[in-house]
Amino acid sequence: MSAEVFSESLSFASLKRRATSARSFRVRIPSSNSTSFVPENTIVIDLPANLQNQYFNMNQLYIKMTVTSTAAYTLDRCGALGFIRRLQISTAGAQICDINNYNVLACAMMDTSADPAWMGSFGNTLLGTIGDALTGAQIPIGSTTFCIPLVLNPLAQTTPHRMIPAFGLSALQIRLTLDSEANAVKAAGAPGLSFSGVECVAYMTELSAASQALVNGATGGKYNILATSWMQSGATLAAGVNSLTANLGFSVSSMERVVMCSRPSGGINNQAIYSLGNRGTAGLQEYSYLIANEQFPARPILVGDRGAESLAELMVANHSLVDFSRGGAFASGYQGVAGRGYGQTQFSGVDPSAAKADAFMLVGAVGSGSTAGSAAQLQAPGAAGAVTGTATASDVGTYQNSVEMESGISDGKSNVIYSGISTIASTVQWRGIYGAHASAFDLDFFCQFSVLLSLDTSAGGSGVWSVSV
Repeated sequence: MSAEVFSESLSFASLKRRATSARSFRVRIPSSNSTSFVPENTIVIDLPANLQNQYFNMNQLYIKMTVTSTAAYTLDRCGALGFIRRLQISTAGAQICDINNYNVLACAMMDTSADPAWMGSFGNTLLGTIGDALTGAQIPIGSTTFCIPLVLNPLAQTTPHRMIPAFGLSALQIRLTLDSEANAVKAAGAPGLSFSGVECVAYMTELSAASQALVNGATGGKYNILATSWMQSGATLAAGVNSLTANLGFSVSSMERVVMCSRPSGGINNQAIYSLGNRGTAGLQEYSYLIANEQFPARPILVGDRGAESLAELMVANHSLVDFSRGGAFASGYQGVAGRGYGQTQFSGVDPSAAKADAFMLVGAVGSGSTAGSAAQLQAPGAAGAVTGTATASDVGTYQNSVEMESGISDGKSNVIYSGISTIASTVQWRGIYGAHASAFDLDFFCQFSVLLSLDTSAGGSGVWSVSV
């Protein structure tokens, strides 16, 4: 047995140590291809290169933009992230990531990984999110400035956290393809969006020459960074179809999880619908994935009446099953209280005896996803009758599912190993069994996988980034 030791609280000889000589500073990097944009344009931002001894901290980087409209509009649940349909990061012809339907993924991740209190406070000011309803902020006519943290990409998801060297020979290029107005926001008519003042605000760390020499000595001039990235694949479920097997085309060395979102096809690119976040079950009863004809998980996941098993597996894949401190905005459906002019969500108790909304298990149909709910119009005090109508329930669905593909050794949190499934030279398929659904659905599959970013600045190295998946 090892010798007894003191608690850390009694280890007076252990002190923080001064860091090596370095300085941190903030930079503004404007878009390089234009100063103003409209929906469906692509914004290009070139992060500088050849900056000796300097590093980017991607977790302290955000995109600032001013959005001007000629009519009022309402954001979806992911706020200003909903403007970005596609995120691409590349360098010297090498693609680091290419995530299509990025805003759909952002909306799904906000539902399960962002705390409603954050969405209603910090997120409201930065992005225009709201934590207590299945909608985003209502934006009036005029100009509104957003600061968008650039999440869900390998540079921001290094494991463990690593700063990104800025002394490669080729610049890192970020391309943000804007979505259409009808898909990105909800409005009574075309809101006439335009984007200006787009810039990347980043924090950089510069080491002294002596400190950089120590880092080079430790690495031999070769900087290898393990990270997780995302890729998207799609499928279509026709109305009334009871089973679907879809080829997904994911070919990676370590697939960690797959997230599936199904949205009613009639609500996509529809100005009157929350196109990004209006999801439905489509009557899904059970599902699994086939990888080289082997089923994952070995026994299909059953959705059931409340979606409990499906949600439990989603939380396993999100590594939050036993994290009782985390909440999710996906349960913020609004339900009218019978005989009253008001309603309530899962997070309000104005009438505890009344049933609450179950947005997670809405099947989804043509025309659904048009309202996050509203209370009835009240009459003036003293007028005959207090209410002129009944509360309107929300019809936005929030269903999604996810399957864990790691072996469980690392629990998705290890800094030293990765343990996902290799799908190289294998066929990856979705297998779903469905009940009744009268509408067609678009299915989005998002694969999270490990990627190795390498920069070789040694004497024989190329000095540019290479990517291995």
